[in-house]
Amino acid sequence: MSEHIQPIRGPVAWDSDSKGRWAINGGQLGFLAAITVVLAAIVHLVTILVIPSFATRDAWSRINEIAEPVGITLLPRARPGDEVLPGLDPAIVYGACLFNLNDGPFAITAPMPGDYWSVSFHTREGVIFYAVNDEAAASRRFDIEIRDARQMRQFRLEYPEPDEEILTIEAPGEIGFALIRALVSKQSLRPRVEAAVAATVCETFVPPPPVTEPVGPPLPRPSPLR
Repeated sequence: MSEHIQPIRGPVAWDSDSKGRWAINGGQLGFLAAITVVLAAIVHLVTILVIPSFATRDAWSRINEIAEPVGITLLPRARPGDEVLPGLDPAIVYGACLFNLNDGPFAITAPMPGDYWSVSFHTREGVIFYAVNDEAAASRRFDIEIRDARQMRQFRLEYPEPDEEILTIEAPGEIGFALIRALVSKQSLRPRVEAAVAATVCETFVPPPPVTEPVGPPLPRPSPLR
């Protein structure tokens, strides 16, 4: 055997310090597993909360893309796999109106179709803040006015006894859209229902000034002899 190579004699020694640096005991392993479970639960919860928000914002963006800035827009007939919004019913005619209360109060006026109808009001985030249907209507037409908080306060001061036939709604934000639904009970009636929805008037308006009561004693009536 060469003089430069010495045989290994005795057991091989293991560096106990090196082993201690890399070893993971059972307590540490359980802690890491618990952290992993907590992080997975947080990610799952955030996903559940965020997905509906993206869905409602997508609803606003899609309505905003196809709706006219003034008046009502009939949505294309819902077909499986080709819907403007998810969950639309092919047996219902839909119309959308955009509103911006920065320009003033907004009014919707229309004759009611013969069968079921409803109107829902959505914020820019797509959240429904009010809805009404034919069961709550007092006549064969609906008149709805939308105001923001400032406009509503002014309206209540100027009109302490408003018209009961006009439904006045306070919107939580300035911008949003209204979605009108009308049921088509028979396919032969679809043109008539579409015409009724298309006749809906959606417009920003300037409220008329309130009628002031005369102050002081009444003026004397003129004499007929003069």
